[in-house]
Amino acid sequence: MFQYIKNIFRKQCLKTALARMAQRKVVAHNFATTKTMGVMLPFNVEIDEILGTFKKIAKENKTEVIFIIYFPQEKLPEDVRSTYSKIMFSDQECNWFGKPAMMEITDFINKKFDILIDLSSKIWFPLQYIAISSKADFKIGRINEEINPYDFLLLGCDTEKQFINELETYLHKIK
Repeated sequence: MFQYIKNIFRKQCLKTALARMAQRKVVAHNFATTKTMGVMLPFNVEIDEILGTFKKIAKENKTEVIFIIYFPQEKLPEDVRSTYSKIMFSDQECNWFGKPAMMEITDFINKKFDILIDLSSKIWFPLQYIAISSKADFKIGRINEEINPYDFLLLGCDTEKQFINELETYLHKIK
């Protein structure tokens, strides 16, 4: 019963965010025109490699990049700390139905990124809420059966590495 009520609040929260998103103007960007980039991902084993790849891309293109890393667990590990360019959070930093409640995440949502990239291969409500609510000009992600807040979808990418490789290819071709 509790999960049912929780899901009702989640769906209502997403519908409200989608209504706000409809007012946003979509502007396609490539790596050459991007000055600010937000990257969202759930924590996994390849995190250092993924962060390194995006830092390299950002350095090559003189782009500011900010990461949001979601730990799908109750609490953050003891040795994990957020910085300006890496915002880390877990379920503890979300309200009772999963909406992120940290000021840093609110700032991330309100920042007008040129590109927002969601690397999630699975639907995580906190990341989905951030993607939908973001004021980014151009949102990139994978297809989602429920709600697609993305302006550019990449299909058939099984791993984050494959997703990033295809993303690099396409973002260099967009004029």
